Amino acid sequence: MIITRIRAENVLKYVRLELNELPARGLIAVIGQNESGKSSIGESICFALFGRTFSLDLQDLDKIIRWGESRCSIRLDFTTPDGQAYQIARFLDALGNHSASLSRLGEEPLVRGVEETAAALKDLIGFGYTEMIESFYLAQREITTPNPHSFAVRVMAGVEALEKVAASCRREIAEAQQRIADTGLQKTDMEARLQALGFDLARLAELEDEHAACERQLEDGRLRTRRLKTVCEHNEASLTALKDAAANWLSISLQATLRERRQQARALATVVAGLEPMYGRDDLTANAFVRMANFARDQEDRLASIQHLFDKAAGYRRHLAGLLGLEETAGPGAPVADALSAEEADLAAALGDPGPPFAARRHRLEQAQRGVARARNGMRLGALALLLPVFMALGLWGLGQFPETVQAQAVSAWWTAALGEDKRALAWLPQVAAGCGLLAGLLAWRGARLSARVAALDREVGQLEAQRAVAQADHAALQDLEKTSLVGAYERLQALGEPTLAHQAQQGEADLAWLDATANEEGKQAFRRVLQPLEKAILAMKRGASAEIEQLQEGIMERTGRLARLASLLEREHERQRQHDEMTQIVTALSERIDEDRHRVQVRDLGLDLLDGAIHYISQRFNTEIRNLAADSLPKFTNGRYEHLQIDEHLKVKAFSNEKRNFMELDEISSGTQRQIMLAVRLALSQKLVNSVIQGPQMLFLDEPFAFFDEARTASSLAVLPQVSGDFTQIWVTSQTFPPQSRFDFFIECHAAMSVSPQVWRDREAAAGAG
Repeated sequence: MIITRIRAENVLKYVRLELNELPARGLIAVIGQNESGKSSIGESICFALFGRTFSLDLQDLDKIIRWGESRCSIRLDFTTPDGQAYQIARFLDALGNHSASLSRLGEEPLVRGVEETAAALKDLIGFGYTEMIESFYLAQREITTPNPHSFAVRVMAGVEALEKVAASCRREIAEAQQRIADTGLQKTDMEARLQALGFDLARLAELEDEHAACERQLEDGRLRTRRLKTVCEHNEASLTALKDAAANWLSISLQATLRERRQQARALATVVAGLEPMYGRDDLTANAFVRMANFARDQEDRLASIQHLFDKAAGYRRHLAGLLGLEETAGPGAPVADALSAEEADLAAALGDPGPPFAARRHRLEQAQRGVARARNGMRLGALALLLPVFMALGLWGLGQFPETVQAQAVSAWWTAALGEDKRALAWLPQVAAGCGLLAGLLAWRGARLSARVAALDREVGQLEAQRAVAQADHAALQDLEKTSLVGAYERLQALGEPTLAHQAQQGEADLAWLDATANEEGKQAFRRVLQPLEKAILAMKRGASAEIEQLQEGIMERTGRLARLASLLEREHERQRQHDEMTQIVTALSERIDEDRHRVQVRDLGLDLLDGAIHYISQRFNTEIRNLAADSLPKFTNGRYEHLQIDEHLKVKAFSNEKRNFMELDEISSGTQRQIMLAVRLALSQKLVNSVIQGPQMLFLDEPFAFFDEARTASSLAVLPQVSGDFTQIWVTSQTFPPQSRFDFFIECHAAMSVSPQVWRDREAAAGAG
């Protein structure tokens, strides 16, 4: 960075300061007595660039404003190594209002604001206030060994970033170790609380098993209770049904039909079948059920055998209906479908094919009778018709035997008139009469035979009518047989014209013996003897089930209470488990956190080792580079008496004496030579900063660097300064006086009594004469 122009108002000593067309290359001399404003120029440069000065802290910035004024401002033009020209402007008032801006020369500001301007400026020139003070700005003070740990030196050495990382690592290590300690305390406390909780997972498992077992027992008890209640209800319903069926059975009269008796028997059998799931509980119930089942089965078997006979009778009635030509209707006990039952099929096989109905058979007989009668009558008429020729032939023949008679003569005359005179035909008249008589006899015989056939057919018609009458009687007897009492039905069956059914009905009279009054009453008594044990057994089962239900309900109540207690215990244990799990998770998390922090410490310890090694290596290399840079300018400042320096890692300097042929401590060297050596070191540091971050032309501001030099050393040092480095092209040097032989490119003379811009010369000779 090269300063090209400065314009200030009310800054430090100056009401107005204006330095224009400052040379980019050469020495700039700033001369004047004490309190003339030499240092104010350097501090004005610092204030313009960084908003502060070497002699004033940030809390005392208002002292930059000239005494008696309320505000100040400054504009500083400069160029960067790339040749770009910029201007930085700064304003400050007594109220603490501070503003700054940075712009390209002649353009609008690039940035505004103190912090924004500072950041942008550092990006442009490559250094900040600290680096400036430690390198390019030598304030009016002793030239001492630079602090190796100063920020500027660390930046120059290139270890500032590494030291920041190392400091961050040390800070993080300390924080991590503190966290480890704090986390360890938390973990210890949580482990103590976890141990005090005393949660036992096995105990929870036992409670859960006990709770599950209790729930199963409770559910089993409830299920058993429901089943027993169902049994009780079934027993109650079965007992009621049994009583109803028994009452119906006992109330049936002797006039009951087969259908009624079968309905009662079927109802009794159904009730008994419904009792079957219960009868196996004990011997008493089983025996009572077996007796009742046998009784019901016996009654059904008896009635089934009677039903078989009724089925045969129904088949016979259908057979008769076919013979009589009647349309059979389906009634109670009568077959409805066209298919025959087994009994009807057996009876149909025994009766054979009924053939045509009676009406058809009578019609055929009557037709045959009328045909035979017509044939008979024809025969009779034929016989009568043949008798006439017989009598005529015999009469003519007889008249021919008595020709003298009047009748004979009349016949002879008729014959002659009809047949002529030939009388030979008369001789055949006896034969004709005999033949006709024979034919008449044959016809009469055939007619007699036909009369006998007519009589036989008439008898068949009578027999058919007799059979029809029997069939009608049997058909009528079998009408509504199911609606007739069994005694009346058997009487009808015995009176049937069909011998098979009548015989079976007679054989079945033994089945009717229990239907008389005495046998019926005995049968009822026997039924009661079978019924009573079964009723008692069912009642006993009901009472037993009720008693068991009461016991089960007591057990259910006890288990319900126990289940509630277990649920409460489980809830508490689950809460303890939740707390245990949470604490365990916390302990685990704390352990993981400790492990992470320990790992973090290990990583950062390793990083510190690597960083320390890198910093040590870079520092050594930096010291070597500073020593080499200082070695270039040292002979020039010491007139060749000292050519080599030794700089350790703490920047402690030793000079090699050509006379003593050894390195000497600075304390062994005169104070003037010490300052020459340290000036060379400081310039080497500045050169290092240029090499590291600027890499281009740079200004130096040396505020009375030769205050303790004699005139010879000052002259030689001034002569050497432009030759120290090609990068330091603009060098500002302040002093009260300079040796007469000193040469400058720009001369600024300050006066203690003046508060305006100092006097400026550009002529080297004029400047030298003024000095």
